[in-house]
Amino acid sequence: MTTPKKIISHLIVLIWIIFSLIYIVYDVWSDFKSKQLNQAYQQGKIDTINTLIKEAEQCNPLPVFSDEKQIQLINVSCLQAPATE
Repeated sequence: MTTPKKIISHLIVLIWIIFSLIYIVYDVWSDFKSKQLNQAYQQGKIDTINTLIKEAEQCNPLPVFSDEKQIQLINVSCLQAPATE
């Protein structure tokens, strides 16, 4: 025969286990999401740098924009190259 105290203690343990599992899954999911966002950010930086390098190798001024600001970038080695006629 089970007593009401035993049923209540089992219920409390069951609720605690369910709560713990939910928290663990949430924590793992948050960590996964954070790592994926960071990886995407890092890949975006790498892609941007690679694109800038590829465009700068063509020796044409490269317009760069940020909000209202705009500048023209050019590869220094293009400026130092001897002029061809």
